[in-house]
Amino acid sequence: MRKLRFLIGVLCLVCLSWAGRVQAQPAEVIVGSYINKIQDLSFRENKYVLDFYVWFRWKAEGALADYKPLESFEIINGRIDSKTSVVEKKIGELNYASARITATIAETWDLSDFPFDWHRTQVRFEDSQFTSKDLAFVVDKANSRLGDEIDMAGWTASNFGANVERKLYRTNYGDTSQPTDAQSEYSRYVIAWDIDRIGWGAAIKLLSTVFLATAVAFVSFMVKPSDLDARFGMGVGALFAVAASEFIVSSAVPDSASLTVADKLHTIALGGIFLTLLISAFCLRLEVSEREELAFKIDHWSLAILPLLFYGWMGWAIYRASH
Repeated sequence: MRKLRFLIGVLCLVCLSWAGRVQAQPAEVIVGSYINKIQDLSFRENKYVLDFYVWFRWKAEGALADYKPLESFEIINGRIDSKTSVVEKKIGELNYASARITATIAETWDLSDFPFDWHRTQVRFEDSQFTSKDLAFVVDKANSRLGDEIDMAGWTASNFGANVERKLYRTNYGDTSQPTDAQSEYSRYVIAWDIDRIGWGAAIKLLSTVFLATAVAFVSFMVKPSDLDARFGMGVGALFAVAASEFIVSSAVPDSASLTVADKLHTIALGGIFLTLLISAFCLRLEVSEREELAFKIDHWSLAILPLLFYGWMGWAIYRASH
């Protein structure tokens, strides 16, 4: 009899444990999205505007009996500007809710390869009401994608992907009723895609002044050192042209301690042009001291070597950035 009671007690404990585990499983909410437009892409302000549809499907039971996803979902790395075309209905046993969202998304761009860059951008969603104990997002991969009318000037979008992660927050959000080491975990829905530049048009516009101004500075080696106005005028003019170009390029990107490819090209160009001025001054001194033949040799070798070094390095830097 005692053995029978013991077995019954063990069986009850196992059943209670199993029931607790079943009850502990979070409710699944199917979520998907369709991207309509990507607008107002701004490197300078680290943001862009996204126009997209988002939808949810779930069973209205348990903790989700009164669930309103269109009211409780939030974009972690952005803000919702408008919410239109709201649809809420029943599909069999599931509740369905969808809306068209316009949002401003904050993005920290990696501009080290600018203007030969490409980017992988993300939008991260969480529910502000339920933690991962009560709610788990499931991606509607069959219906989530980029739209076929995305039109970004100079850019193309591709390689859409969506997945679900868990995000742990180690804070009690200032709620003194909670311990200071409190933490909460949320289910996070993440969508991502690549944006790539179309052709090299933007790069040519930004860097053409560097190519041409530096070439003008190198051409000064074909002028006699004693022709001061022509020779030094070409170098100084090229120096100011590249400096102005650098100012224009810098206005297109945010202030940063790191150098972009465009910054490096401008810096090397300024250094190269300054070197041509130093060589010009040295050759002028040689010519004045009646060593004209040596001055002409230095000009000859400078005209052959400096452009080769500069444009060779520039080609290598561009190749490396664009591959």
